[in-house]
Amino acid sequence: MSIPLQEFIEGACSPARYEPDLALNLEICEMINKKQGNSPRETATTLVRLINSKNLNQSMMALTLLDNCVKNCGYPFHLQIATKEFLNELVRRFPERPAPFPSPVVQRILYLIKEWKVALADMSRHKDDLVHIKDMYRLLRFKGYRFPELRESSVAALAPSQTLKSAHELEEEDRVAQSAKLQELIRRGRPQDLVEANHLMKIMSGYDQRQKPNYKQKFEEELHKIQEKTILLYEMLESVRAGEKVDMNETIVELKQACSSAQPKIQHMITDEEDSDKIDNLLTLNDMINNAMAKFADIQKGLYETHYEISGKPPTKTNTEEEPRQAISLIDLDDQGPTSTAFTSSSGAQTPKQNVMDELTNLFGESSISPPPYSSSSTTATVADPFDFLSSQSLPSPAQQAVSPALSATSLSTPATAVVSSTDTNQRTNGNQQTIEHKPINLVNKNGLQITLEVSQVDSLYRLRAYFSNQSTAPMENLTLLLAAPKSMQLKMEPQSSQLLPPKSDRSVTQGIILNNPNKETLRLRYKVTYQQFGVDMEQTGTYSA
Repeated sequence: MSIPLQEFIEGACSPARYEPDLALNLEICEMINKKQGNSPRETATTLVRLINSKNLNQSMMALTLLDNCVKNCGYPFHLQIATKEFLNELVRRFPERPAPFPSPVVQRILYLIKEWKVALADMSRHKDDLVHIKDMYRLLRFKGYRFPELRESSVAALAPSQTLKSAHELEEEDRVAQSAKLQELIRRGRPQDLVEANHLMKIMSGYDQRQKPNYKQKFEEELHKIQEKTILLYEMLESVRAGEKVDMNETIVELKQACSSAQPKIQHMITDEEDSDKIDNLLTLNDMINNAMAKFADIQKGLYETHYEISGKPPTKTNTEEEPRQAISLIDLDDQGPTSTAFTSSSGAQTPKQNVMDELTNLFGESSISPPPYSSSSTTATVADPFDFLSSQSLPSPAQQAVSPALSATSLSTPATAVVSSTDTNQRTNGNQQTIEHKPINLVNKNGLQITLEVSQVDSLYRLRAYFSNQSTAPMENLTLLLAAPKSMQLKMEPQSSQLLPPKSDRSVTQGIILNNPNKETLRLRYKVTYQQFGVDMEQTGTYSA
């Protein structure tokens, strides 16, 4: 490392400092970005050495500078913090078992690792190169370490930018990433690394055109996302009632920012584009954004009844992508007919085309379902070196992770609390039929998501109304609830009122459910609810029995 950069880092992490110098830290980030080459690796190596210093001030200053570098130096630096060597050295001073009151350094490292896991390893375009961050996160959880809650602003600063990028910008971003990865592969020098480096050089040189991404198609996908956000923004603005403040709705504000930030680039492309069809599409999208912004401005002025034309429509989707918005019928769990639901994620990654009936069949057989028994022998990890957390001996097997109490509570589903009883019902007579109003069922109440079922019964027919609430500060997107009942019952689910659950909202999404129980058996259900927060796929499962 050149002496000036080394001196800058040492000065920024001086033990004499009691608070970080943000201006100096950003200057160091600029020097790393300008030099490139081996600078990201050498900076990361120097910082992890200072983090392990016995001086608390120096360790905390080094951690702050590390955080600044991760947020400002891009993929070349992300690649370095995702190496086994760096991660093992970062947690070298961690005790084998967590202390009751961890030190500030340990707490800050745990926060950073969780932040990297959520914002980089889960959301980055190059997340396949950052898998060791996930490995370290899972291993620390297995060992009993508790990670602090993340601040939304902190994750947003590190998460991939949602701004519109042209085909040229996408290609340049990949070129920088490929160059950094090639240098790292050559540095490692293992046979498998050299084979991958040779393959990467063919792609970079243009020799292997088959592996080169279609950046124009990717740009069209980005435009489609902006169009969808614009339509969603206008629909949400149309539903705003008189007296409501749109500035207080975080989802609307985020959608507005995404659309308005993309508009200058769209207008610039209109002047540069030569294809008349593409110009027409860009002009239509620009008009849609203008109308959505005008509607937003009207509501801020107190004008709620104005209407604008949103003529653009999202490009036609495949059948498997449209079906989740339709009614999901689970009347016969053995049915292998055409009714199916394909699970998709916002990242566009391909997922198996699995029939909903295949996924939920046999949930209720002749015998009751019980979780696999815990094995005391499977909860203990054999660790050859207590500090080499990513060594092959120390990583727990998948079977160990499945039963480890340190892992997420969604590993094993547990029955929901039965809250319907004969003594807690209200009965009323309507003609010759008796309607029974049961006590509401609290189906889900975890991680900010609450699902309550209101139940009314007429003879063998149950009418349920699901109310979705979001107590967290982040919106829940692509929300889907799946239910299954025993084969003797027939279940039909109506479409949800929305797949977007705004933050801090109470009963803002509803869904109707009809269940026929001709044999008048005990009501039993199995549920699976999926959604996305910060682009991360979330899932909750469980059972309910009256």
